[in-house]
Amino acid sequence: MFSHFQFKEIPTKRRLRKAYEFSFFYQGKHYRGFYHPNGKIDWYEPQPPTDLVDKFQSQVHELMLFHVYDK
Repeated sequence: MFSHFQFKEIPTKRRLRKAYEFSFFYQGKHYRGFYHPNGKIDWYEPQPPTDLVDKFQSQVHELMLFHVYDK
């Protein structure tokens, strides 16, 4: 589905609550977003198409769980 999924930790005021910036390519288009400590996702420009937002969010959550939280 995604290619070149990347993420980096963004410092927060609370050490226990980590936030992340992420990016990936989907069908040749680059998408970026911000993953909040509570799991909320804010998308940078370009926003994903409305019919793909739920699918993208599900995939991002799964990848974050795998790469960050299941160490």
